[in-house]
This record gives sequence, C-alpha cells and structure tokens, in this order.
Amino acid sequence: MLDDKIPEFEQLRVLLVEDNLFAQRLATSVLRQLGVNQLTVVTDGQAAIDLLKTTQLAFDLIISDWNMPKVTGLQLLQHVRKTWENMPFLMLTGNANEEFVIAARENKVDAYVIKPFSASQLRQKLTVMFNIKQT
Repeated sequence: MLDDKIPEFEQLRVLLVEDNLFAQRLATSVLRQLGVNQLTVVTDGQAAIDLLKTTQLAFDLIISDWNMPKVTGLQLLQHVRKTWENMPFLMLTGNANEEFVIAARENKVDAYVIKPFSASQLRQKLTVMFNIKQT
C-alpha cells in the first residue's frame, strides 16, 4: 500500500490508455493514491490518438498498454514521438522480452512496467521519471 500522496502529482494531467479492465482499474487506483487528480482513460490507442488530435486537452504523462486492438501501444508511442518528442511515456506490458525492450527503446519510451505490477513499482517508475525525491 502506498503511504502518501506525492504533492508534485496533484496537478499532473495523465492519459491512461488500457484495454484490460483489471489493469485499467489497478492503474487508476494507484494513480489516485499517488495524488493524480486529472486522469483521462481511454481503452485503445486509436481512441488516444483521436483524443490527442481533436481536443484541447494537454497531458503531462501518457501511460499506455503495449498490446491493444486497433492501434498498439508501440504505434501510439510512435505517433506521440512525431508530435510531442519529449512527452513522458510509460509503457505497460505483460511481455518484456528482448524484442519488446529493443522496440520500446528505439522509439524512446521513457520507462516501462511489467504487468501485473504493484503500486510500489508504478510509484517508483513515476518518481524516477519526474525526478521526485522519495521520502
């Protein structure tokens, strides 16, 4: 269990892209525990691309599943990198084989978490990504 909210996360605008309901609920719960108040959830990469193209919503972080229908997490990452080169992007995956790691790194993913993940694993990755000192 997480002990505290992280003040730096209270204003963080997060886009969560996850088609698996269980993983979506887990990630949402962890993000809320960390203090994320501004969370938008979509269920596939195409919905994320459509949202990014058609709304004025700005995000500080994208968390995406790797394996999704329509548009994969890798394809979403590639799309994001063309438009927002420095957008923090965390990939969730149930398959962290060598091919995945190479493809993710080649496309400049900031970090990845292997599913199933714990609250502390996600917290640790995010604090490193945003250079937050843990107490």
